[in-house]
Amino acid sequence: MKVVEGAVDERDAEAVESAAAAAHEADGVAPLGEQPLRALRASDDDGVRHLLVRDADGGIAGYAQLAGAGEGASAELVVVPGERRRGIGTELVRAVLDREPGAAVWAHGDLPAAQGLADGAGMVRTRELLMMRRRGADGPALEEMAPAGGIETGTLAEAASEGGARWPGLDARAEFLRVNNAAFAWHPEQGGWSREQMDDRFAVDWVDPAGIFLAVDTSGAAPRLTGFHWTKVAPAGPGEETEGEVYVVAVDPADQGRGLGGLLTTLGVAHLEERVRVGSVVLYVEGDNAPARRTYERLGFAIAHVDATYNTA
Repeated sequence: MKVVEGAVDERDAEAVESAAAAAHEADGVAPLGEQPLRALRASDDDGVRHLLVRDADGGIAGYAQLAGAGEGASAELVVVPGERRRGIGTELVRAVLDREPGAAVWAHGDLPAAQGLADGAGMVRTRELLMMRRRGADGPALEEMAPAGGIETGTLAEAASEGGARWPGLDARAEFLRVNNAAFAWHPEQGGWSREQMDDRFAVDWVDPAGIFLAVDTSGAAPRLTGFHWTKVAPAGPGEETEGEVYVVAVDPADQGRGLGGLLTTLGVAHLEERVRVGSVVLYVEGDNAPARRTYERLGFAIAHVDATYNTA
């Protein structure tokens, strides 16, 4: 079999999406994240490389997406369930590492097959990302929380810079970007955003400004964003329950210790459960972030599955 690097057209993009859906059905976990799926059709997504293995009819048997370079390189891949056990996954991993030896390869769900593939390639687990879930019907009641003195809470939709009436003088998007990059300066995916990247993320269909919660310090001469909680509602298929997500929670490092993380998380979860009426709420947290895990466990979240990255030893 041959791994070919090149652009993907609309037909290829649809075939990769179909392969990912089939793998999700077979394995119970999606093999490709949201950003790789979006990059299939992003003509201006610099630094993304598409690696394909075709079947006998010219369709897609396997696909890997390599993003970034050097220490920041990462890859995700999928093999069509009917094409498995033919060495396609091994060839795709080898093609990724030939191009970027230091790339982190994602294993969503960290399934036994992925562990075996990584072991065969001489790779070791380097990162764990936990997916935690809360079902409001089964979990503890959400605690009533009051903000610290000088802090007001509301939504992005209410900000004057977004067409609302609150916090005149606050450029909500500029502040959002500042807090995001300060809070996630260490993070390989969430940190270091440009304004263009943020605006691109906000332009996605599911983004609802009324579901982005802000904590604003109004005690100074001008309002200042101290933290935010960006919620997400995943589209539900036929017969599926609606799922909400604690998409991003960020607190300005200068405002740590003021209880803002728990406050913002609670506001967003209450919105998802009580107003949107989702069946469950999920979130992702780094496996080694013990303080965040304890916060989420107190709110009734429990580990549902583990995603992992593997790098060459």
